[in-house]
Amino acid sequence: MMQETSEQIPTIIKQIRDYLEEVRMPALRKNLLKLHDDIEDKLKENPASIKYHHNYPSGLYEHTLEVMKFAIELFEIYKDKMARHFTRDDVILIAFIHDLEKTTKYKRNPSQNAGISEPHFMYNYGKLDMDDSAEVVNIIGKYDIQLTDKQLNGLCLHHGGWSPQKGQLKELAALMHIADLMSVNFGQSKRNEGG
Repeated sequence: MMQETSEQIPTIIKQIRDYLEEVRMPALRKNLLKLHDDIEDKLKENPASIKYHHNYPSGLYEHTLEVMKFAIELFEIYKDKMARHFTRDDVILIAFIHDLEKTTKYKRNPSQNAGISEPHFMYNYGKLDMDDSAEVVNIIGKYDIQLTDKQLNGLCLHHGGWSPQKGQLKELAALMHIADLMSVNFGQSKRNEGG
């Protein structure tokens, strides 16, 4: 059965907007809020994956919020060590955008077997196929959001060893990877499965 979180959406929206409002750099805060408002419907409609975690409508929204929460909580716990390498703004930014390509990557499966013998969602092969991180950079570039090398490393390598890009996993990327794994393994979709 496909999980729906529609009753939770207003809370998710508020919590994500609250985190974005905390960004200290005024221009970045304004641009992130505009980006959020423009993609809100896509975040509500799309899953975070097709077969695995958060694979239901608004799963992407829920996963994004969980990654933001976990990353910020870990940053606050280890602030004395992490603040030497990156800021809370860096954490909020990368946690929010880490999976933005999924706003266009998936579409509903029109098959009558969707949810029975096939997933509810499928890949949207009609869109321009580009690397996930490149697509995120393309999306945020339209909002005049530019990433530093440290932030780009955090985005491109947030899947750790599973990232398609290769390179040195730096501190921000390590935090994003841990927060992403925490959402996948301990987030709402796992709690609802009883796992």
